This record gives sequence, C-alpha cells and structure tokens, in this order.
Amino acid sequence: MIITFIYSNYPQDQIRVQLRCRNFVDAINRNGSHSANLLDLQSFIQNTPDAQALCSSSDILVINRYLYGPVLRAVQYWKARDKKVVVDFDQAINLLTPGTPGYSFWMEGVPLEDKLVPSQQHQLVDPVPLEQFKWGLRLVDAVIVPTARLADDWSQFTTVLEIPDYLNTDQYPALKHEREDEIWLGLSDNTKYNGWEISGFLQAVRMVCAERPAIKIVIPATALQPYDRINVPASQVIQYQSDSFDAWAHILPRLDIGLSPMIGDYDLRCSGINLLEFMVSKVPWIASDLLTFRSFASYGTLVQNNVEDWRSAMMNSIDQISLYRKKASAEPFLFALSQDINGNIEKVLKVYTSILYQA
Repeated sequence: MIITFIYSNYPQDQIRVQLRCRNFVDAINRNGSHSANLLDLQSFIQNTPDAQALCSSSDILVINRYLYGPVLRAVQYWKARDKKVVVDFDQAINLLTPGTPGYSFWMEGVPLEDKLVPSQQHQLVDPVPLEQFKWGLRLVDAVIVPTARLADDWSQFTTVLEIPDYLNTDQYPALKHEREDEIWLGLSDNTKYNGWEISGFLQAVRMVCAERPAIKIVIPATALQPYDRINVPASQVIQYQSDSFDAWAHILPRLDIGLSPMIGDYDLRCSGINLLEFMVSKVPWIASDLLTFRSFASYGTLVQNNVEDWRSAMMNSIDQISLYRKKASAEPFLFALSQDINGNIEKVLKVYTSILYQA
C-alpha cells in the first residue's frame, strides 16, 4: 500500500502538518511494510508532473484539512481514476468564533494568506469554505479525525474514523533546563486568548505574577495574543513563535510548569497532544477539567475553570515544584513514551488498510 499525504504550506498549519502528515510518513516508511509520500497542496491542485506521478502510483490520497474550490476539483479528478481519497482534519471548524484563527476563512470566505490560487487572492471564496467542506465530505471515501467528539460531529456526512494524535518522541529535546531563581509557566501553543480570559486563568496568572516576581509566563506569540493585553509586566513575559514546531519543541524543556486553559465547545473537540508533549518533556502540567483531558487525569492536575482554582493550582505547583518535577519524571513520562508514533504505526496502518479495502 502506498499512501500520499497532501499538506498545506500555510504557516498557521505547520505544527499540525508535522503531527498529522510528516510524522506519519516517516513512521510508515521506517516500518517498511508499506510506503508513504508527502505532496504539497499547491502541487496537488495544479496537478504538476511530480503530483501526477505520486498520485498515480498511490493507493490512498490523504488531504490534510482543506476541501474547497480547487481542492474539490482535484479530488474529483482522482476519484474518477479510482483513487481512494481521505481528508484528515482536527478542527471543529463549524464552531469557530469571530476573532479566532481560521474564522475569517471558514465562515466568511476571506482567502488564506498563502495565495494557493493567485488569481483569486482578492476575492471572497463563495460559497464559504465551511459549506464547500461539507460538500467535499460526500466526495471522499472517509474522514479521519483525532478525537471521538469530532467523529460524532461529522459522521452524518461520511465514514469517520479515528486516529489519535501521537508523538514522535525523537523530536523533543531530552535535556531539561532547571533554574533556581525563576519558575517558567508555559502555555501550550493551541490555547487561545479568549479561553485564557473566560476560563479565569488570565486573572489568576496576573495574581500569581504579582505575588511572585520570579515567575515568568511563556506564551505563544500571535497578533491576537500580544503580551500587553495580558497585563503582566513585560519583564515577566517570554514569547515563542506560535506557528513553528521547532520553536515549541525548543521551549518545552525550559518550562517548569505547563498550562492548558481551555473552555467551550471548540476546545472540547481538541486532542490532548499538548499534555503528552509536556509529559514527554518531564514538565508538570495544569489543565482545564475538560472531558477530552480526563483520560490523562492521573498524570497531571485538572482544575475547574475559575480564578481561584487556577490560582491555587499554580501556587501549589510553584511551592512544591521539586515534588511535581519528580512525579513528572516517572509515570507521566513513561506513558508519553508509549504514545510514540513509531510504536503505534501498525494501528494507523490498520485504519488505512480498512479504507483501501472498503466497498
């Protein structure tokens, strides 16, 4: 079986492309029983000679995230040539809210930055991509998602199968950086500013930073989340590039406590991959008590989304940091290692084999 994963070059997608495309391709090829390729979305749309050769030789084409306009035309082209076509997506795009990344594209049709179709870069996509995405789901052979909630949401359209997010543990530095004079509290890259506010976390972290000047808050840097909106002294804020996997992997081992404040229907459909990333980096973590995180409850701290619970959990972890570090280096770390993509690639291949041979 030959599988080609079709990925976007949009900067905002690169962390997810790493997890859902590149890591799968590397693990499949390392396994050796099947083979996999990578193809960028623009080449797929344009049906370049390289794209034609790769797709012609493939048994399954896996499109990451996007089904609209030119992508749908390319899907129809290959479906007419008896190729199995799958879409792998990890967002509750129907639950995006104004001001959140992706909303203007999926809900309003504002073209994406990377100009896949230059002649249309100044035109709104019509109908909006969310509606076109729903049409596209009826064209493809299956949908693959990382969580059960997403599978439930989209099963009315087509066959929906689940492949969890896995780590490639080789990509996370083993070296820990511990400091005696500072404690770094780090927010996972998939958290959003409005979630920080609504969950009560933001007010709580302001209180913690005011009480403990040695605290540093490490945040993903985006235009939507500038540090001056956080209202924490600039000297206590560290930012990392939010759309770079390398930047995220670089900052992880420098964290003393990982934070994942999340709230609402969209976040309920997210995976717990960032908690696994904290664990494989031996970082104690605190997260909102969401259903999607409860399977990890014994490996970290879950809190209710209110100011006092967030403040109490952070202060407790800070005051007993040695104890929490010791715990994070034991069972949570071992569990994260068990979620390595290379050790689970047969489970992934089993899903794709079922698609290949379905009627």
